[in-house]
Amino acid sequence: MYCDTSKIVIERTKKDVVSNIVLKKHYANTWTASSDIYAIYYKSGEHKFFDGDDLKLIGCVIYGNPVGFRVIKSICEELSDIDVLELKRLWIEDGYGKNIESYCIAQTLKMLKKDSPQTKVVISYADPGANHKGIIYRASNWLYQGNEIGAADAYMYRYPNTDNWLSDRAIGEQLGTNGLRGVLDKIPDMEYKKKLRKHRYIYFLCSKKEKKRLMGELKHPLISYD
Repeated sequence: MYCDTSKIVIERTKKDVVSNIVLKKHYANTWTASSDIYAIYYKSGEHKFFDGDDLKLIGCVIYGNPVGFRVIKSICEELSDIDVLELKRLWIEDGYGKNIESYCIAQTLKMLKKDSPQTKVVISYADPGANHKGIIYRASNWLYQGNEIGAADAYMYRYPNTDNWLSDRAIGEQLGTNGLRGVLDKIPDMEYKKKLRKHRYIYFLCSKKEKKRLMGELKHPLISYD
């Protein structure tokens, strides 16, 4: 079943409107620094819609500055902080159509052209550790750069006699280091496993002329979807 796009309403919003969705329902269960936040509503009921009275909040799409300080230059050397946003959180309730996520991404990218006119490129990742490959990005025409970008392996960690695996970022916040040698120096019996590399996607918001020029300067090649 495809979503009824006539009943989907997308509005620019603030953190307090969607933070509970991210903290409770997104697989990361953490908020993230953001600059452009969009709430996804479903227009329910048969009476005439006015003043938002019959809107149900069903999800959000959140953009912000990339976390890694090397990310921007890893796209193209000439890009700077103001040129790049990352799609950092996406969650939409099930049951509203199998294409709703790609539809909402496509619509918020159009809104970003107005809300963040300085942005030239949007980047996002699909985490295989969460069984994500990036099908929704492919459905909304993002460009794929594979899952081999990054200079070094990263690891997931689990404290002895516990059940939960923690990301390298979470361990770094707790121990002050997230490299394998540094972590094992502090906790010798820490369990660890190699972290699966994320699939990387990019989307150009700039003009066709600028896009063509930047694509010629990409540091990493585009890869066909497999």
